[in-house]
Amino acid sequence: MRSEFKPVLANATLTRDESLTRLLETHKKVPGIYLWVLRHETKEYKLYIGQTNSLANRLLNYVSEFQAHSPNDYKLRIFAAFLAELAPQAVLDLYFAVKDVGSLKKAEKDAIRKYDPLLNQLPPPNAEAKEKLKNAFEFYYRSAFERRLDT
Repeated sequence: MRSEFKPVLANATLTRDESLTRLLETHKKVPGIYLWVLRHETKEYKLYIGQTNSLANRLLNYVSEFQAHSPNDYKLRIFAAFLAELAPQAVLDLYFAVKDVGSLKKAEKDAIRKYDPLLNQLPPPNAEAKEKLKNAFEFYYRSAFERRLDT
């Protein structure tokens, strides 16, 4: 893993702290694939691999509040909160590999196949979770329709 990815952010808090701000400044418009790693005691777990045209912009998505148009960005924050309950001493680290924009999709696909990160291929939701998600989307869209029709 370390031969392909270089560490760029240790002990990530998923907030705009000093270390994240420095990374945002140095990785504007830097394309590549990134890997989130969970460190707990002496073990490391590969969590998620993604691609980006700009690591700085992508990280801003991760530290932003929940956005209904892009709920997938929020899964890492949900996982981090879940993790804080289970293992408060565990930390998240971010690794990055600079890639040409034209090779991002293939590089991401190859890395996911090679490292099999935990969050890239989640199982489908159970019936209860699917129903709650459906209801949340219905509530969101109905409220948006109502606001648009009221104008």
